Amino acid sequence: MQDQWTHTLKLVNAPQSATLLNPGQCIRVGIYATGDNRDSYLENTKLSFRVLLAGQDQDHPLAPLTQIKQIKPEGGDFVTAALAAGGIKNPLLTMATLGASAENWCVPSNAGDGTATVEAEAESPSGHQILESATVEVESFETGSKKQFKDANEFFSDFLQTYYRHPNPARLLPALQFLIAQMTEHPHPGVAEDVAAFLSAALKADPVAAKDFLARIAVQPPLTRSFGLLVLRSAGYDISNVLNTFSTQERQKFLSLPPLADPFDLTPTQALFGHLDLMWSTFGATGDFEPVRTIASTLSWRADYDDFEKLRTSSNHPTTLTPLIVRGVTYTAAGWSLSTFQRNDPLVADYIDYMLASPDFSPAIKSELSGLSSNPAFKRVNGK
Repeated sequence: MQDQWTHTLKLVNAPQSATLLNPGQCIRVGIYATGDNRDSYLENTKLSFRVLLAGQDQDHPLAPLTQIKQIKPEGGDFVTAALAAGGIKNPLLTMATLGASAENWCVPSNAGDGTATVEAEAESPSGHQILESATVEVESFETGSKKQFKDANEFFSDFLQTYYRHPNPARLLPALQFLIAQMTEHPHPGVAEDVAAFLSAALKADPVAAKDFLARIAVQPPLTRSFGLLVLRSAGYDISNVLNTFSTQERQKFLSLPPLADPFDLTPTQALFGHLDLMWSTFGATGDFEPVRTIASTLSWRADYDDFEKLRTSSNHPTTLTPLIVRGVTYTAAGWSLSTFQRNDPLVADYIDYMLASPDFSPAIKSELSGLSSNPAFKRVNGK
């Protein structure tokens, strides 16, 4: 609500309800309204809620809702895009509105396993209402850190790509352990860098999780420990307490390791191709707008792509990788990835809607964004 909704319009895809929380994570209470006057109804509604966990109650007094958003129907982005391709405006954009509580509740940093119950009451134009209670599971870092990944599909598809929707920081250590095992058995160029960027972004966004991660990483085998410390250092945390336990030789070896690549470095070298993946890894960890905005900014390189296409089809084929070629290839890779995420990730679709409407983006970039699904440059070789 604080970071993502800042870069969305009034109409958004519904956020997912929290079902599992680790210490330090916070939630707000959301209430829906339907009907013709639902926006004004919620604007004149106040909400209070109480959270019960481990025999302790925490009350949040009656207050106006702090954010109110209209909600798209499920699959609404796909329908809107399909109709727009035929020059038709979607006549059914929303049927519900969501309001979020002014205050949030955070899981205590020392919380153990348990179930938190949320009870809410509202003062609305309809009068006083006692709303249906909800529950959310609370899991300690000790419990979560023991949950290993069963296979690569769970790790890459279910965890890394959609982590921001339901973050589970207690499993960041098992994620690192799974990566080390995969690197040992099935080395694959670029995977370690992508996961490192993911872990760094996830830990940077969660200081409570980072503190626990540092304590647990200190007793891991050397390779896992060094990789974890490298990630924490990249996220800006002080790792000196653990480094001071190293032998002189181990410490010197670690300090000689290069820092992780900056995902947002758009210098037109061969490394830029990998930086697109690093930015999507950062987005997967946090859901932040900045990676999507930065990737979209490379769509301004359309002229480089056109020049690259002329070179590619001419008799004088380029033999070296020039900045023009890097920008041209990055343009088409960025457009393809944005188009893919627009179809499959609701938040990216909301961000693109925002960029298309925002005065902060140039007409050239808006033109490219509006043609993501139809631009031949954003199709793969096989047409998909």
